[in-house]
Amino acid sequence: MVDRDAFADPGSFVGPVVVVRRIASTPEYLFRCFTDGELMSRWMSAPVTIELEIGGAYEILFDETQPPGLQGSEGCQVLTFIPDELLAFTWNAPPSLLEIRNRLTFVILRFARVADGTIVTLTHAGHGRGEVWDQNREYFIRAWALLFDALESWLKKNPTDR
Repeated sequence: MVDRDAFADPGSFVGPVVVVRRIASTPEYLFRCFTDGELMSRWMSAPVTIELEIGGAYEILFDETQPPGLQGSEGCQVLTFIPDELLAFTWNAPPSLLEIRNRLTFVILRFARVADGTIVTLTHAGHGRGEVWDQNREYFIRAWALLFDALESWLKKNPTDR
């Protein structure tokens, strides 16, 4: 069960990070890219555990050389989903921002079919207020863009997979 008290600023959409990408693939496949742990592990080149159910794990281990709890999105959970349309999950701050690492934010991914593929909209919201939260937002402006760059690069190298 998701702990509401763990959120930094529940319901806050002040200063969300929003990334919009048009990707040459179907909503169905892109939804799988973010909900199938084995598939996501391939394009992320990192261990991924996803339990696609409300309250299920949504964990990506970006750096297994770090101590447990500082390796990635340990403890993050699926909040809700609509197959091929929407995915929402909790998210934590990077280990470099230890003072807010245990405060959750949330990410919403929307997948919309267009003539030449899919528009994917990522909204990362629920950030608290203050300097460290501003640093968190700045970090994720770069990090989410890099995530989509990695996905698009992987899709170009693996066109038969989609």
